Amino acid sequence: MSAYITVTVMTDSIERFLNMCRHKNIGFWKISETEQGFTANITREDFFQLKDICRKTKTTVRISKRHGIRFLLFRYRRHSSFFIGIAAACIILYSCSLYVWNISFTGNYRYTHSSLCKYLAGQGVYSGMQIRSVDCDSIETALRNDYPDITWVSAEISGTRLIVHIKENDGIKEDIQTDSTPRDIVATCSGVVTSMITRAGTPKVKPGDEVEKGQILVSGIVNVYNDAKEVVNQRPVSADADIFVRVDIPYEEHLPYLYEYKEYTGRKKTRWLFGIADREIEAGVSWSSLKQADIVTDSRVLKLTDSFYLPLRTGRKQYLEYDIKESRYTQEEAEDVLNQKLKIYLLDLIENKVQILHNGVTINDSGTDYVMAGTITADMPAVGYAVVTMPEIEGNEETKAVQ
Repeated sequence: MSAYITVTVMTDSIERFLNMCRHKNIGFWKISETEQGFTANITREDFFQLKDICRKTKTTVRISKRHGIRFLLFRYRRHSSFFIGIAAACIILYSCSLYVWNISFTGNYRYTHSSLCKYLAGQGVYSGMQIRSVDCDSIETALRNDYPDITWVSAEISGTRLIVHIKENDGIKEDIQTDSTPRDIVATCSGVVTSMITRAGTPKVKPGDEVEKGQILVSGIVNVYNDAKEVVNQRPVSADADIFVRVDIPYEEHLPYLYEYKEYTGRKKTRWLFGIADREIEAGVSWSSLKQADIVTDSRVLKLTDSFYLPLRTGRKQYLEYDIKESRYTQEEAEDVLNQKLKIYLLDLIENKVQILHNGVTINDSGTDYVMAGTITADMPAVGYAVVTMPEIEGNEETKAVQ
């Protein structure tokens, strides 16, 4: 908004005064009634049109306050230090606008902000670098190459911020076979084959067969037959198949009776933080009188707008004193802890395409600790690879296997 003025109007005929102002398109806002009239805001241009109206209505108008940069500059027109300060502030802000002061990520769930910032720092991208040195295309390529779970990356500069938009792979990443080296598929575990889909190679087993670890499941050798159905040649291929084997996975987890925990004493010390760029200063009461303490940091970077961050930050550190205490798990607490560990283990199996069929795990008190043990029946991928060994074709010396 342009310069405006807060005025106090004193008159015996408020309605006549306002009607004449309306006739000349003079506007007021934030009107508040007083004993002798009212107070209101009016633009600088409209204020100078009130002279004739005040004379005709015998109204007194007094200026209560002036608002706007125009009045501020006029007030300090003879103070050179004021204008020097404004010029210095403009130079500092311009200098700050040439650097990146904030790096943020969107769409990251598997990878934390700190781990991604640490990675970018290893690539030469960090808070405080010049904007002209930031290569967004290189950042995008590096993240896609070094993080297989990240399927899409877009980096952009917005003001003094570097914003990296990420899209992670939502499902299980499929193994895409690009190596054409001839090879066999061998079993990675012992069990009974439950399902088998062969895309390349010669199957050596079928669903229902029991296999041993290391046994060839799909051969990387494909026979070539003539019209008489005689083998006339053998062609090596890179075997490709989806094979699941039913197995019993042993599981065992021990939990001691006793455990340690932190008990906070209620004593705490607070220290204030002041940072410029990568430098940080703490001020306040020393925390050395505390035996041992957790540190809780709450800080924020100063900014002019959502995209214009400054190299300044403030905050505080709280040091919370605690003592180490020892306690014993109850049966219910032990079951909760062990069940949580089992849940994490099963989720890890599921992420690796293992199909859980039966959970035969139980919890018992061994007399020295709590034990969760048993077997988990599951169908798991059993695809491993081995180099193809080409045999000689019997009865045909002229035919050579292609290695």
